[in-house]
Amino acid sequence: MTDDLLELMRERITIGLQREKTMEAIEGWERTALLMLKEGREYHFIVKDNTILVNSGGIDNPDMKIESDEDTIRKLFLEEMSAAAALLKRKLKVKGSASDLMKIRHIF
Repeated sequence: MTDDLLELMRERITIGLQREKTMEAIEGWERTALLMLKEGREYHFIVKDNTILVNSGGIDNPDMKIESDEDTIRKLFLEEMSAAAALLKRKLKVKGSASDLMKIRHIF
């Protein structure tokens, strides 16, 4: 079974890592994030060594927890919706430090 959402996130992260603002945001930043979808699937992100990896499955003790639905995550990664708009519409919930929340907008 292929996971097209995982493939989409990996593809869009690769594109994002070519942007100067993304690279500036993650410079020296080491964090883990758990994405929990309302549909039940989980993914985890590892930001380390100036790159971002995403894999399926959970992760213990993440620095950030992100809750959303698959449609919203797709829109975020396809840049059809901003993280700010998703937060305001309560389609995206993020738990983490304030500084982490400011940086995450460069990932989505």
